[in-house]
Amino acid sequence: MRLPFICSVLALSLHASAWTHPGLLVTDSDIARVQAKLAAQKEPWVSSWAYFESLSFSSSSYSPNAVSDIDRSTNGDVLWHDAAAAFNLALRWRVTREEEYAKAASAILTAWGNTLTTFSGGDDRYLSAGLQGYELANAAELLRDYAPFVQNGWDAFVDMAVNVILPLNFRFLNHEEGSEHNVRHFFANWELAQVASVQAISVMTENQTAWDFAIDYFKNGDGNGAIGNAISNLVDEPGTGTLLGQGQESGRDQGHSALDQQLLAAIGQQAWNQGEDLFALNDSLILRGAEYFARYNLGHDVPFEPYTNGIVSYTDISSASRGATRPTWELMYAHYVQIKELEAPWTKAYLNNTLEYFGGYEKGIGYGEGSGHYDGVGWGTLLYRLEESDLEVLKQGMTATSQVLASSSPVSSTSAVIPSPSVTAISRTTPSTSPTVNSSTDSIVSTTTGTIAEAKTTKSPLEHSHGHGPHTMHSGGHCKA
Repeated sequence: MRLPFICSVLALSLHASAWTHPGLLVTDSDIARVQAKLAAQKEPWVSSWAYFESLSFSSSSYSPNAVSDIDRSTNGDVLWHDAAAAFNLALRWRVTREEEYAKAASAILTAWGNTLTTFSGGDDRYLSAGLQGYELANAAELLRDYAPFVQNGWDAFVDMAVNVILPLNFRFLNHEEGSEHNVRHFFANWELAQVASVQAISVMTENQTAWDFAIDYFKNGDGNGAIGNAISNLVDEPGTGTLLGQGQESGRDQGHSALDQQLLAAIGQQAWNQGEDLFALNDSLILRGAEYFARYNLGHDVPFEPYTNGIVSYTDISSASRGATRPTWELMYAHYVQIKELEAPWTKAYLNNTLEYFGGYEKGIGYGEGSGHYDGVGWGTLLYRLEESDLEVLKQGMTATSQVLASSSPVSSTSAVIPSPSVTAISRTTPSTSPTVNSSTDSIVSTTTGTIAEAKTTKSPLEHSHGHGPHTMHSGGHCKA
């Protein structure tokens, strides 16, 4: 029986007393690793960085295009373009410390903070609030120690995020939208985007109530943004009996299923960087879902359990947009295979498939047109690729800080439904303006190029043969039913 989304002291995430900043999709250790790879002229980081720099969204000449109202169907691209630029420029500043990029990024965030007042256009407004909400917050998190932004733009941006974006995230996750016929009416990507946005804004504003809301919903929620519904069924892999996770949108199409993988990875990473291991939740259910998706999209059959949510029904897995590719798999592989030392053969194979498609490294937000290219920040090779020496440093750091990242599990709950945190409850604490980026350029011994080699150590080894399916980027719309 599924646990209702209700509150108890035990159900709240055991968040550390001090928040980690930057602590969403990018941390100081990620930045230091990128700096070291670039200083040592290591591939594929150098090629990935060169491509990153070549994008107009990474140029300091980029100007904001803020508007007061976003309707995803008419001007949604204005917001996702500016979100891409804000993130890329903030990341470029964080790596180079060249102020022109911080100025350009802060100008974008400040403009939207001073201008955006509403999202319109029916249910699609939630997609913009969710997807671009977590991207913008990630950009702001990277700029939180850039003094001019802290002094002249931070408050305006936070006020906009708290008063315009966050209420929509909460409204959707609390099932207050009148078009929702039942709590599982909307496809998983809709709710996952809201969870990611609440997570990101809560870290940015250091709001424990909002953080607990997002984490508990992902663990115990009743909609499709909860992990037990986003991965709707467990099925036995043919030939091995390994449990694979059938995604909630598997019967719909593979493009949206790929988006679910991208959002699950983002939610997992944002939590991981704050000391909460959602990747391990329910016996690594995110990984089981990734393995199911990857196996099928590499051209292999998978079992399919009939699915219905009372709105749509599917009796077979959909082959529509089979082979859909999104920049997700460097992160999945690094976490599960390298850091956790788990066996994930299909995830590894799909990473290599993705690298082949992109030309040797994962690209990121702004690398193409269509909404599907702006649903996540990407840049996985640049940010998450790990060599053996990186793993040693990473694991030593985890041990030194005594950060125990144990398997999370749903906790029995009691009575009161968790309300949306009030807007006035969100912290507006001015962030520190002291630079915290580690500019270490220690040499790295091994060189990694192209595809990923065999993992050195794995657990629960399985035998597989890996085929390769078509390479397709799906950027179709997001329908709710």
